[in-house]
Amino acid sequence: MSQFTPITLTGTLTSSAGKQLYAEVDGTGMQSQNQLFDLVLTVNGQSTGDASSRKANEYNGIDVEPGMWITDTNGDVCLRIQSISQKTEQGLACVAEDVDMLSYRLNSINSITAGNAIVVFSQNSEGEAIITNTTAFASGGLDKIQSRFVVNEADDRVKFSHASAPTVQKGDIVTVNGSGNIVKFGTAGGSAIKVGTVLDTIRNGKDVFVKPFNDIIRNYKDPEALTANPGGVYYTDPNNAGEITTVAGGKASYMHLNTAIASSQVAGTAVPAATDVVILNDITIFDGPGGASVPAGIDAFKTLINNGTSSHNVTATSAATPVSVVGGDNAPNYESNDYYSVSDSYIVTGKQGDPPANGQITISDGVNSAVTITFDNPDDTLSLGDIYDVISPDAMLTKFQDAITSGGLDLVAEKVAMTSYDGETIKISTTGSATGVTLTNVTPAAFGTNVVGANSWTGIGESATVGSPVLTLSRAAGGPIKITGSPVTGGYINTGGAVSSNSGRVPFLLLIESEGGGGVAETGVNTRADYNKNPNATSNDGDTTGLTITYTPFGDGAVIVKVNGLQINLGNGAKDEAAYFSADGGTTARLVADVAAGDTLYWMGSIIGYQLETDDDIDIVYDASSNDV
Repeated sequence: MSQFTPITLTGTLTSSAGKQLYAEVDGTGMQSQNQLFDLVLTVNGQSTGDASSRKANEYNGIDVEPGMWITDTNGDVCLRIQSISQKTEQGLACVAEDVDMLSYRLNSINSITAGNAIVVFSQNSEGEAIITNTTAFASGGLDKIQSRFVVNEADDRVKFSHASAPTVQKGDIVTVNGSGNIVKFGTAGGSAIKVGTVLDTIRNGKDVFVKPFNDIIRNYKDPEALTANPGGVYYTDPNNAGEITTVAGGKASYMHLNTAIASSQVAGTAVPAATDVVILNDITIFDGPGGASVPAGIDAFKTLINNGTSSHNVTATSAATPVSVVGGDNAPNYESNDYYSVSDSYIVTGKQGDPPANGQITISDGVNSAVTITFDNPDDTLSLGDIYDVISPDAMLTKFQDAITSGGLDLVAEKVAMTSYDGETIKISTTGSATGVTLTNVTPAAFGTNVVGANSWTGIGESATVGSPVLTLSRAAGGPIKITGSPVTGGYINTGGAVSSNSGRVPFLLLIESEGGGGVAETGVNTRADYNKNPNATSNDGDTTGLTITYTPFGDGAVIVKVNGLQINLGNGAKDEAAYFSADGGTTARLVADVAAGDTLYWMGSIIGYQLETDDDIDIVYDASSNDV
């Protein structure tokens, strides 16, 4: 099916709920604003003259995919669909994101009111909004949308996201290191191929926008073929026309820029019925009308999917959705009196000096033997005329965690803020093979009050049971998970999470060869950048010379080191010659073919028979890439 004809659907937002706040405290003041939203929308069909689409001459809700955009008709709010849980021809339920919080940055709003008209549209590979039906927009609305996307269109910026901010700033020429992080060009461990110039940073510098020096391929056709590490080079494959390989020999064509982010989709608890056909990335995995046996349950269906992973590249797992009990499930018994100002969730063991009333409970994960907890560790006090011993949330957490560890329970205890009452409390969640969490009162604490449950000291719920196993699909290489088949509505597909997903990221590829159009092929060029260098004085084997190689040698070529005009032998992955290069302080000797910009030269005086002096003259002779010099 071709999608050459763009999709633009009009419709109405049925419901909207904030899902996740903007997580960064970065001076923008937006940390209290939602970035993700749960949306339900209805859509109208789009008539076309293109009969090659999924449904001839029409697009509708089934054709909406993650990566498309939703906007209000004023053009103030523009959200990208992150995932879809259910869709029909008439509408869908999805999670949508205010990407980079740009709607809120521009218009101080990023939520659409339920009942308002919306437009769903797509985007081309250049980052431009493609909108073919403009009739639904209010005056000036379409202009706002086009302006929102014009930044990417104007400078072809590419965003690189990091867990922590790299040390780069606007104007820096940058490349990537082996972890896929942006670094200044010339940094040790960075690629010898320049990527581009930093245009801007956001999220406390964690997101870096780069203007690339050459085209970047963001959705390579065969994600599973991208097996290199960031900074690695792909060559044309002489044995497979039009394909690439990491084995040198063909023409260097792409540089691998970042790591893959796996695509995933929670596909629900259902299995296909005898009337369903399920096709995964164009591979039929179940054909009920063709006589396939209906899977006995989620685990059987998971096995059926995994039997075809080598063909469709998708892996299935199944597990029950975790559940939890937490303070605030019930009102803490003494919440309204607010005796203990630190928190409404606490345990009193009695008056100081009197025999304590140490409350007890049992805790179970439904699989392993229950463990008894005795709350006998008060760490604070409160005054009610007399002084009473109190177990705070911190001390409660210690008791829960110790019991979970000693009993080998598949549970996790953590301290959280109560949503309905004041202060902190304890949350206990299932993990692993747990079938639930159960807390049972054995002995009350002070005043005859139970530790957990209704009218208890803590307000923590007493039990929660996990539901049916949930199927999760993933594609490690980051490519799309495309679920098609029949019927398109009313059957297995497009309901309960059995919906196509494109939530991951295929590694970006930087085009590093230009043929025609004025491009110049990369070649090796002799450089004198590392001639006539004076080393540090050395006295022991493995001492640093203080000299580093400026460029990465072209094509894994030879590196020659001369001392006072005389060539010496260079270690090739070992410290068995006069000198060697290293990237980790001299601990590991580099293979000559792996020597890279920034590597340091180390000296082995006992092997060559003399130590270096500061007036010695050292030349490092090699060819650098024509892209670098």
